[in-house]
Amino acid sequence: MSEFKAYPEYKDSVFGVIPARWQTLALKRVLSTKITDGPHETPTLHDEGIPFISAEAVRNGRLDFNLKRGYITKEAHNTYKKKCLPQKNDIFMVKSGATTGNVAILEKEREFSIWSPLALIRANREMILPKFLFYFISSVLFKEQVETRWNYGTQQNIGMNILENLLIILPDLKDQKLITNFLNQKTIEINSLISDKERLIELLEEKRQAVITETVTKGLDPNVKMKDSGIEWIGEVPEHWNTTKIKYTTYVKGRIGWQGLRSDEFTDVGPHLVTGTDFQDGFINWSTCHRISEERYEEAPEIQLKNNDLLVTKDGTIGKVAIVKDKPEKAILNSGVFVTRPYKETYLTEYLYWILNSNVFIDYIDIMSSGTTVRHLYQETFNNFVYPIPNLKEQAIISELISRETSQLDNIINETRLQISKLKEYRESLIYEAVTGKIDVRNYVTEKEEAY
Repeated sequence: MSEFKAYPEYKDSVFGVIPARWQTLALKRVLSTKITDGPHETPTLHDEGIPFISAEAVRNGRLDFNLKRGYITKEAHNTYKKKCLPQKNDIFMVKSGATTGNVAILEKEREFSIWSPLALIRANREMILPKFLFYFISSVLFKEQVETRWNYGTQQNIGMNILENLLIILPDLKDQKLITNFLNQKTIEINSLISDKERLIELLEEKRQAVITETVTKGLDPNVKMKDSGIEWIGEVPEHWNTTKIKYTTYVKGRIGWQGLRSDEFTDVGPHLVTGTDFQDGFINWSTCHRISEERYEEAPEIQLKNNDLLVTKDGTIGKVAIVKDKPEKAILNSGVFVTRPYKETYLTEYLYWILNSNVFIDYIDIMSSGTTVRHLYQETFNNFVYPIPNLKEQAIISELISRETSQLDNIINETRLQISKLKEYRESLIYEAVTGKIDVRNYVTEKEEAY
């Protein structure tokens, strides 16, 4: 960051060199109260009441109340707040689970309760500004301390007594204010750029979906005569097209259990076992697949895979699809996935791939699962999916056009994602350099700007 100067004088510390007037001390030394958390027991959740917040609500340095666990009663909240009552400028750190170390600051007063995976950290404002503390514990330096000291049980976690004894770097209040003002200004600018690019991705993905759906339902000739398909999720199609059901055109098989296969039976060599998590950009990432014995492979010949098979997930994120290409010698399905093949070349695999990626299939799934909370694609439901089908020549042209246009959009989306990643890296680097004194930012903003 060559545009920024260094401080005039440095000294040695446990973190390497820091500005001469700064100090290092334990986190607990700058807090107005001990680090606390919410209840450890799971409360009864309701459709209304007081918001109940846990780790998943910690997003991008803020609490996202749209991601609350649910609501608790006023009575339960009154009980919980005796132990932990959130206040404006409190900092919340995830202390257990996959996102351990993520933090958020509460910038507006709000009534809610937190659960035990969150630790509440409250700054002593006579020593440290809450926002400066937030920036410091958001920094790579503090996260590294968390990661080297967390424990593993069923999941990663960090104890409260360990957390409060982690070290921070403390400038004087005047320097804190100037650094905080600088980071407020810079992060707002960077976050705005990130938001713009995220919105661009949303628009590009909407366009991508529109290209797929429009082409598999309307074809390539804008002047072709249309007819009503009579199917709710399809609408009008070209007059010379037909509609058909999966069960009339497609071999469909899935695994129903597997004689008690256990993960400890996985091997280092042998046939590949494909599940939905191995789907990547419409194909199979063979390197992520588990392996099984020849005996287990031979138990289910009906789901042994062939090149050009089309796979469809039926559990979890249902409707994800992948085409089998460059198959190893032997591969087979795990549970949660259907294998499909066309009967007698009634359609091209690539064409059905785009049908299943279109809103035609998405809308069908939504209609069929309406009113249910458990998302699962039953084979009977899939077999009865009605889809539009032109002749093979038109299918080939449609598939090639969609592939070409979505590839162009995907390239733009991927480049934009890379730009977002670089902006986030820059934001993280800027925070680290500023709160550790690697760069002197005091002359870049005025002290009169608001800091907290």
